[in-house]
Amino acid sequence: MTDQLPTKTLVIRIATPEDIVHIDHLDSFSASPTRNIHREMQKYFGSVDPSTHEHTIIFLVEVEGVVVGKAELMIPPHDAVQAIGYVKRVIIHPDHRGKGYARNVIEHIIAYGRTEQKLHAIDLHVWDQNTSAIRLYENLGFELQHRELYYRLSL
Repeated sequence: MTDQLPTKTLVIRIATPEDIVHIDHLDSFSASPTRNIHREMQKYFGSVDPSTHEHTIIFLVEVEGVVVGKAELMIPPHDAVQAIGYVKRVIIHPDHRGKGYARNVIEHIIAYGRTEQKLHAIDLHVWDQNTSAIRLYENLGFELQHRELYYRLSL
């Protein structure tokens, strides 16, 4: 007889309007310095122009029926010269971090982008202090394209 560790059912699925409460809850755990900027205002910050993307797909990570994480994939228009997706707002609930769920959802997005959306590449931004996310992205094959400096003058 062998001892087996119990396995938990992991599901990654596309969010529906009924999931807004879960999405808002997870967004409250974001470590991003811009986390409190209203979603509609986000288009004025950062180097990604949302007008170059047709829509955003939100993927949820569920373990045993409980939503524990999310990630968003911005999809370019079908007639885009370069089909480049953009991953944003990867958030795992603090009680569930370190269990590989971020890796699971990013791998799922990569496969979905390649097969379902026929993307040529996927971009993302990560804050330089987020060393665990940087390590994850590099382990998945993402390569640094450039560094961006963000300055503020407090008055």
